[in-house]
Amino acid sequence: MFYDILALGINSTPRSPGVTAMDEATLRQLIAGGETPTVEFKSSAARPIDIAERMCGMANNRAGGMIIFGIEDATRAIVGVRQPSLTQDHILRASRMIKPPVSLAETSVQTWLLDGHTLVSVEVPGNSGRLYQYNGACFVRRGTTTVPLSIEEINAFLNAYEPSRWELSIARNTAVEDLDPEALDRYFASRSPESRARQRHSSETEMLIGLKAVADDPQTGEARPTHAGLLMFGYDPQLYLPQSEVVCIKYADTQGIRTYIDRKNFVGTMPELIDKASSFLRQYIRVGATIRGFYREDEPEYPYEALREAVVNAVVHRDYARSGETVRVFLYSDRVEIRSPGALLPGVSLDDLVALRVTSVPRNPVLAGLLRDLPGYMERIGSGIRLMLREMEALGLPPPEFSEHFDFVVTFRNRGKAVEPDGLNERQLKALEMVRVAGSISTSEYCAATGVSPSTGLRDLTELAAHGLLVARGKRRAKRFYLP
Repeated sequence: MFYDILALGINSTPRSPGVTAMDEATLRQLIAGGETPTVEFKSSAARPIDIAERMCGMANNRAGGMIIFGIEDATRAIVGVRQPSLTQDHILRASRMIKPPVSLAETSVQTWLLDGHTLVSVEVPGNSGRLYQYNGACFVRRGTTTVPLSIEEINAFLNAYEPSRWELSIARNTAVEDLDPEALDRYFASRSPESRARQRHSSETEMLIGLKAVADDPQTGEARPTHAGLLMFGYDPQLYLPQSEVVCIKYADTQGIRTYIDRKNFVGTMPELIDKASSFLRQYIRVGATIRGFYREDEPEYPYEALREAVVNAVVHRDYARSGETVRVFLYSDRVEIRSPGALLPGVSLDDLVALRVTSVPRNPVLAGLLRDLPGYMERIGSGIRLMLREMEALGLPPPEFSEHFDFVVTFRNRGKAVEPDGLNERQLKALEMVRVAGSISTSEYCAATGVSPSTGLRDLTELAAHGLLVARGKRRAKRFYLP
């Protein structure tokens, strides 16, 4: 099973653009490319308070970033700075204004002479676990703007650094009697003979404590189910953990505007959720056929094994601390999207993910370990992405797409003609596509892309939210729109 996605860690900090071979040619390439999520331009020295906000935003991103002083933002014209030493001083002061201070290496701040103009650059290191704040807010770089994180996003960020905290917590208002003996029997029967032999002299409670399925309540001293134990063995896990259900929807078009064809809210233990969602997908995978010689060869719309891998990953490695959010499986006319609450763990980039340059560190190691003991779920540890790529290629389909912002999304595209939705204007269709690519959109970003006024932009996005195609998070300046 591919740990390579939500369950991720990496053995080195990602490097921001320009770290390797940062020379004049690289600098010119960065300038020519314009502002990006990891590159920002300043035409002058700027005040330390302005620099601190931008640096804080980049420091909270995995890839870090670079600010280049002496470049016009709109035109990318090289104008230079008059007092490079003052600019350097402002940068260093700004780094200390951030809490905790951003650590800059000796080579982080550099001075350049380009076309007769003096430029100054500062390279902000990628995030490796700390949450930075400035002036009471935790900023983050979104596209080419810097915005404060919402409370929800801050909680998700912090939870990523204590990945086993939630699963080992005692489930509120539960007792050992809420665990299903039959589910436990099936689990123990599936374990290796050596493991069963080691456990035969242990009491049931001792075995459950060893599995971390129960823990002693510090207030009462009684053994009670943990979140992990309830998810794996509970009679009714969703009674206590409603966010653990899996929602599957089959749509008739590409945007989910028309009435859906089928919708299921699946409940049960973690293995049951995986099996039910996988069966839903199998039900709607169309199968064609080609006659080669005397034989008929089935050609499914999608490779079932690749979709199941993505479902297993989404259920096992999602961020369960985000209550009110579920794993969602969407089947559109042209693609399948499997969306899991929780972005990649800090320290992992999408590029490293697809290139298989990450070391597997599961977000929920107890759940992953329990499921690994059951045959048919997690045999492909560390090779899931490779399997998905191979399976899609074998059917002549595009490789799966991975994206993440507030959720992690795996998208599988078929070879059929897309059925376009009705009732949206061209601007709104563009907004949905932008959100699918970038993960979210703000009113200002939408207005910049479409040329409409702020009031029209807000109305367009609000209508999409009213139709259930987007959801709004944050308030005022920090308000952004995400896929549901």
